[in-house]
Amino acid sequence: MLGLMALAFGPSLVMGGCAERSLCCKGKDNKCKAFGARMNAKDATVCFCDESCLYLGDCCTDFKSVCREQDCKMGEFEPWGACSENCGWGIKKRIRPIIQEPRNGGKPCVKFEEKMYCYGTKCKVARHSSGLMEVRETGKIIPAEFGSWRKNKFFDPYQDHIRKNLFNHYSANSIIRRPAYCAKFELSHVKSSCTVSAVNPWAAKALRPGAMVCVECQQLAMKKKLGVRCKGHGVYMRESRWNAVTVPGCHGKWVMKTRHEECTCNHNDVSSFILI
Repeated sequence: MLGLMALAFGPSLVMGGCAERSLCCKGKDNKCKAFGARMNAKDATVCFCDESCLYLGDCCTDFKSVCREQDCKMGEFEPWGACSENCGWGIKKRIRPIIQEPRNGGKPCVKFEEKMYCYGTKCKVARHSSGLMEVRETGKIIPAEFGSWRKNKFFDPYQDHIRKNLFNHYSANSIIRRPAYCAKFELSHVKSSCTVSAVNPWAAKALRPGAMVCVECQQLAMKKKLGVRCKGHGVYMRESRWNAVTVPGCHGKWVMKTRHEECTCNHNDVSSFILI
């Protein structure tokens, strides 16, 4: 019937649509309609002026000219948020604010959030007991330069998902997620065997009475049964024992001169060691 009316009264009815009724609606709105002509339709009929008409195929012929496309506009990424885990591996993310929402078939918003792995260091597990046990322990040390192997991509279980999953599955009871810590020690007694080793000349350079050395406890050397710490890590201003495990007969005593803190020793310094 509307088609016959359009032929009888000319193009005025056909041209009716979104502009005539001042319509331009978001999303899907069945009430957002007008009398006019649909796109790709020959006869005058009911047409729509909502965004959904674009994929439903029932837009009024003037929809695109009246309800112009509006692409999404986004701002710059905000700073990274906090790690999801206070202690151990987690996820942190940052977002990109949306300044202008897309409308009427405009380009959608993309990549408005990014995520990456992070490691929480706010660990509250104490590394010390009263100190009575620590002072009787012997710290087994090797040069800190060997500690870099623990961070090598071929040995690090957290470099990819496969190794991480296998490591977590088979070593779940032994995983320790605590940051490394270190302290400075003054050597109070050094066995003469340390100075005559031709195979390990570093011992004669670094291990001598009165020398100050940096000693680091790394995650893989920490033991849960000892309170999440390295064995023989010393007691502040107390004398305890050490043993250079790669040098036969090289051992002695030291006094811890600085308190334990989250840090690492300089692995390129001959006076730096790690506990094993």
